[in-house]
Amino acid sequence: MNEKIDPEMTDDITVLRKRIAELESNEIKLKQMEEMIQASKERLKIQFRHTHIPTITWQRKGNDFIVADYNITMEDFTDGLIGNFLDKPASIIYEDRPDIQENLNTCFKEHYLIKQETPYRMFTRQTEKIIIFTFTYMPPDSVITHMEDITERKMAQQKLQTSEKQLHALSAQLINVEERQRKHISRELHDSIGQYLTAIKFSMETTYQHLIGKQDISKAVVLLETGVNLLKQTIDEVRRIMMDLRPSILDDLGILATISWFCRELQAVYSGMHVEQDIQLKEEDIPERLKIIIYRILQEALNNAAKHSSADHVCVSLKKVKNKIQLTIEDNGKGFDLKNVASNYDISVLEGLGLMSMRERAELTGGILRIRTKLGKGTSITASW
Repeated sequence: MNEKIDPEMTDDITVLRKRIAELESNEIKLKQMEEMIQASKERLKIQFRHTHIPTITWQRKGNDFIVADYNITMEDFTDGLIGNFLDKPASIIYEDRPDIQENLNTCFKEHYLIKQETPYRMFTRQTEKIIIFTFTYMPPDSVITHMEDITERKMAQQKLQTSEKQLHALSAQLINVEERQRKHISRELHDSIGQYLTAIKFSMETTYQHLIGKQDISKAVVLLETGVNLLKQTIDEVRRIMMDLRPSILDDLGILATISWFCRELQAVYSGMHVEQDIQLKEEDIPERLKIIIYRILQEALNNAAKHSSADHVCVSLKKVKNKIQLTIEDNGKGFDLKNVASNYDISVLEGLGLMSMRERAELTGGILRIRTKLGKGTSITASW
């Protein structure tokens, strides 16, 4: 006798089979998700290992953190020594940096990113750097720290700031120099040319009165001779002022002839000082832009030697040394304490001797200027381009 199958049981079997099929499908999906998660972890691990910023993973252990992992860049950053600190606690590594320890704890507790820029001594080789730390919470129990070395950038910024300050100071000084030069020219014109012209005017007026009144003709002739002499002196004075501003011989005959002329003129005024010349360059060896610079440095240095050094011998040399044009003015005078002047930054002394203007002239044209001097041992000034 055939048993009848209960329809309700049939339905239960069908539902059970569907449920089994769903579980098998979910199991397959779960396995696929696990594989995807594992693949993602592997990719993240590879990315972590090869990121270009030095990175450490700190794992929470009690109330402290230990070095749990680090990337390849961190190995390079620490010259391979980071491995010696694996599993070491932050409280020991950062024993002298409570601020870094605090940021690790705050990042872990508050779950937010923290950035910190700070001077930093590397715990591996104790080298001084400037680092930007970035602390990032990584669930469930870690903090990742990125260490971006910005030492070179900061040094470049500091150099730029220093250059800007020097540029501002130079601009201010150039304005002052320009005003002093104008004042000097004004005084020269007033004290010399102005007086000569006044005397000439008086002489011409007196001569005119004698000629109009047909008085003493011989006296008029004498007055005219006096006026002519005054005119000659005025012309000489104008030439002298022009030579101070820019010697025409420099444009007409060049720097070598100008050096020779200036040395002769200086010896004529300061007869007790002998100026020796050692010129080993040709005119075409010297770029046009440097000729006036060389003359100004020479002019300032020789005037210093004549007025302040009490030297009786000065040597002027212009030659090539290691493919550089080198101008040297060396005297056997009394010298001075350059370190003391530099340390006290006595502007009045530096400007009075023209040392600042000489250095600036050299540096603004791509050269350098060195001063060697010692009390009782003379002074040597060397500019090279």
